[in-house]
Order: sequence, then structure tokens, then C-alpha cells
Amino acid sequence: MKIVIIGGIAGGLTCASNIKRKKKDFEVVVFEKGGDVSYGACGMPYNLMFPDIPPEELYALSLDEIINKRGVDYRLNHEVIEVDLSSKIVTVKNDKGTFQEKYDKLVIATGARSNKIPIFNNEPDSFYFKTLEDLKKVKGYLQNKEVKTVCLIGAGYVNLELAEVFSEMGKKIIILEKMDKILPAFCDEVRKKVYHKMKEKNIDLHLNVDIISKTKGKLETNKGTFEADMFIISAGVTPNSEMFDVEKGVKNAIKVNRYQQTNVEDVYAVGDVTLAYNRIIDDYVYYPLGTTANKQGRVAAHNIVYGNTLEFFGIVQTAVFKFFEYTVATTGLNEFQMNQLDIDFEKTVIISHTRGAYPGRGRLSVILYHDKESRKILGCQMVGEDVVAKRIDIVATAISMGATVDEFAWFDLSYSPPFSPVWDPVLIAAQKAMKK
Repeated sequence: MKIVIIGGIAGGLTCASNIKRKKKDFEVVVFEKGGDVSYGACGMPYNLMFPDIPPEELYALSLDEIINKRGVDYRLNHEVIEVDLSSKIVTVKNDKGTFQEKYDKLVIATGARSNKIPIFNNEPDSFYFKTLEDLKKVKGYLQNKEVKTVCLIGAGYVNLELAEVFSEMGKKIIILEKMDKILPAFCDEVRKKVYHKMKEKNIDLHLNVDIISKTKGKLETNKGTFEADMFIISAGVTPNSEMFDVEKGVKNAIKVNRYQQTNVEDVYAVGDVTLAYNRIIDDYVYYPLGTTANKQGRVAAHNIVYGNTLEFFGIVQTAVFKFFEYTVATTGLNEFQMNQLDIDFEKTVIISHTRGAYPGRGRLSVILYHDKESRKILGCQMVGEDVVAKRIDIVATAISMGATVDEFAWFDLSYSPPFSPVWDPVLIAAQKAMKK
């Protein structure tokens, strides 16, 4: 049995490794377009703070480990340029030319690419920040140029993390956002906290910005002229799905079933190129995250080896990021989604300490949503200091198991003053929600 995997980051490498672990005699070939093996992309912003730590430290495994310990035929700088699904042949380009490779089963793990803004193309002071190669370019520029002001185009998770990093490095930060608000998937209560933190940290935020033109170090917009030594663009992503003649859905992401199969026999897809099953709405959404890619890779590997016996459990849209002293987190459906789906929901907001009477405690805002009729928890958002991320995971677990607010309010959570108040903030929110 020969399996060809297109793309060797996150889901692709996870799938390859798990196939070889389960079936050592299967031949697994991974074609990776870039020159880097699988890496922890979420660590990229923070690597910038350490000039002496090379970006390659973010590698999940070395090439030697992948090939010699895991037995995967992993080929860097090999770009698949054509796929013949009927003949089960891929055409591959490398530095020596092109060649064809046959397969028995195919896994598409091509990920997603940064959305480009043409005005920044070929500008030496302008960078995207999606791949490890992007990190190398940004880091090299910082080391070789005097950078005092950084202009971030877009106010999503990555650029907010970069805003903190560059601020800690002593840079002046300008953020330009096309929309009328940042973090559109979050509620007003969370956004207000983030806005306040931006102001506290002297971050210059501008909303409703349309870019008109750019020259070296200068950007003309409808909100005026902005000057900076470096521009970083983060304007969303697009799935790398164009080459594949398979069924697609929203954002042109590949449709899969819960076995990670496409509508074409013997063709699977995992990671940011695909849609993901959402347990709450029993439907598929585009929510690209590395954690999901890795889980989908394991599911695909299992089903390739053993047949379709393992379903992808699904996501509940759990995500978190750090913004200075705050942790900002979400799980489940957001208000926009619930309104779009015409769900009748209740919203509960509380503010609580994160620990008992103990040094280091912070303040945490919890926004909890539940269905008025079924009383099932639909979503939760948090912003605050100290321990936040693991609390959102508690709610994510409750949502995944279909808990109601009335059940969740009595969950047996641990207590000790160094870790939480007697009533944990998530339970306080659920207790308040019970009254609605």
C-alpha cells in the first residue's frame, strides 16, 4: 500500500507518522513544497523576541527523526503541481525537474495561504506572517535594519500577538483595521477590555481604514498618512484547494465526512485546507487551527489503515491568545453565529477573582451563553489576568458533552486558594445563568 501526502506541516506529518506507527510496511511519501519540516507556527511571534534562537527551534521533529526513526519518505522542496485523481498519479516539481508518482491513497494536507494585498507585493519593508519562511524574513529584517515603528495591517489574533511582542521590544505600534471593530467573533465586553489595554500600552489603533497607496516607509489611507519602518500584513487566509477536483464548501475549503474522506474514493483531506465538523450545530465550518489539523491527521491515518472505523469527534471552536497581561479566549458559538442561525439564547456576564485570598490573583470576565429552550451551553468567552485558558477548556468540555447550564453549575471542580475561589468563576457564571 502506497500513500502519498501532499503537504508536510501539522496534519500532513501527523497523518504520515500515525500510518507508519500502525502499519510499518505501508509506503508513505510526503511532498512538502517548502524547505522546512513541520513546526509550531503558534510560537512564531514569540521567537522574534530572542535574536539568538533560530526559527528552526520551532521544528516539531528533525528531518532525520522523520525519515530514519519514523520511516516516512519526507521530501522537502517538492511541489505537487498536478493531480490526476482518476489515474491516481501526482506530478511533482523539484530543483531537478518534474516527475510523476503513483499512489493507492492520497491525503491532501496543503493548508492555507495568507491573503495578499497587492499594494504590498515586492515591497522590501512589507511582510506576511504565516510560514516559518515569513518568520525568517521578518527576523532578518529586524536584525539588519533600524526598526522603530511597526505598522500592522489587520487586527486578528496574530497581529495582536505581534503587537505585544514588538511593544515589548520597544517598538512603536500602529494597527490599521479595515473593519469597524477588532475581533468580530468576540462580544463587546471582551472587545472593550482589549481596546482599553491597547490604549494603556500606547498602541495606535485605526478602524475603517482603506489603503490607497504605498511608497517606501509610507502608507496613504482614507484615515491619513502613516509612516513606519516595517509593515506586517495579516488579512486572513485562503485554503490551498484549487488544484483538487473534489467537492468544496465555504471559502472553497474541501468538504470531508467525519472519516476525513472527500467525495472521491481513496482521497482524504486534513487541516486548514478542509472544513471541520462542528459538534454544536451538527454541520461543517471553516475554522483553521493547528490542533484541529493534528486531530484530523490522526483520524485519517486510522481510517486509511483500518478502514472507516474512527470518526472525527468534532470541534467546538475553542481558541485562545495572549495580549499583554490579558488572556483572551473563546469556545462554542459566538453571538454573530447564533443570530445567523436564529438561535434564541441567553447571555450571562460575571466578573470574578481568579483565585482565593492568595498573591497573584487577577480579575476575569466570563460571558456564558445558553439555549433558552434546551438550556444547553452554547458558548463562552473570557478575558482577564492569571488563569484563563484552562477555564475556557472546562467550558469547552461541558459544551462537547452537551451539558446544560443547570448541570454545569454543579460541576465538581477543585478548590484551593492558590488556584481558585471557593466558587470558580465558570461556576459563578453558570449559577447566575440558572436563574434565567
